[in-house]
Amino acid sequence: MMKRAQILKPCESLAIDTVAVPVAPPKGLVVKTAFGGICHSDLHQWENEIRQGSEGVLRYTDNPFYKLPVVPGHEISGVVHSMGSESETGDAKLEIGDEVVIYPWIGCANCNYCNFGDNNLCLSKHLWLGNVRPGGYASFVVIPERKFAIKIPKSIPLDVACMLSCSCLTTYNAVIKTKLTIEKATARNGKANVLIIGAGGLGLWSIQMAKHILPKSTTITVADINEEKLQIARDHGCHLTLCWPSSLTDNEAIAQAMKIGGYDAIIDFVNTSKTSNRAFRCLGMEGKLVMVGLFGGQANYSLPGMIFGAKTVQGVIVGTLQTMKDMINLVAKEKLIPPPMKYFQLEEITDALNLIKDGKLNGRGIINFSSSGSHHL
Repeated sequence: MMKRAQILKPCESLAIDTVAVPVAPPKGLVVKTAFGGICHSDLHQWENEIRQGSEGVLRYTDNPFYKLPVVPGHEISGVVHSMGSESETGDAKLEIGDEVVIYPWIGCANCNYCNFGDNNLCLSKHLWLGNVRPGGYASFVVIPERKFAIKIPKSIPLDVACMLSCSCLTTYNAVIKTKLTIEKATARNGKANVLIIGAGGLGLWSIQMAKHILPKSTTITVADINEEKLQIARDHGCHLTLCWPSSLTDNEAIAQAMKIGGYDAIIDFVNTSKTSNRAFRCLGMEGKLVMVGLFGGQANYSLPGMIFGAKTVQGVIVGTLQTMKDMINLVAKEKLIPPPMKYFQLEEITDALNLIKDGKLNGRGIINFSSSGSHHL
């Protein structure tokens, strides 16, 4: 039997029930879930809102394809339980029992974005696992096509692997988006500065990514409101930290940050009106701001400042299937250090979401479906 957690109504405790194990679709497979990541975007989904500043609130239920109840969760690792009847094609043959991580950002397969390999940019986002399709808050998950299940290298434990499809993929893609800017600044100045805003799970992954992707002379600074999280960031290898408590004014926070000089690139994993505006003002000449976080709000930049500073602002929404494969190779080869993990049983999922809501979860929350507790099944 399959155990699952469902959102019945926004902000109400998720309902746990048991149903029959699903059957694999012809071209797909069913994965027996080992670990499921608890993403901050799951909190937005549970609350049914993403704040958009003057444009109001974006609600998941505004999407006509999104129907409650729904099984959330898009960070999924496990083992292949069953496969569909059609023969497999492609470069990665899978067998029953293989350990896999799932690429959940499934597109329509028919538009120009999907045909170009940009599944994550497909306008049919209702096809994503954990959105309309049942996701990883369940002991078994249906994957419509086998190409979206990626075999995990033996050096990556299954608990770490579940994070690869979102928190790790997003940070990898965000750092890649800064690479050309940082390389140009390094060639021009002999060094470069990167600021990472947010020392949660994504921020900690990004420190590791930046140290292996960007030039070695790059100074990595991390800002957060929580000194305990900043200590974890230092333990993960950042060079400098900035504590931005709520009592700090914007001018004080910017003056503190700018002691190092303007930043060549800034990645904002929080992305509120406050952090985004601070980030923009901290950019140096030809600096690049990469937006990731979905805390919501509205930007208020000086448009002449954008022009005269030759600045760039870019959003990042996860990454492509090929980008995920490249990232997995990096994680395996360099043995990157994951953020701290706190394990929950499925029955504790509402408590876990409330911890994230209150900012009391350091690192990454993980649902443990493995009865043995082993990180390799």
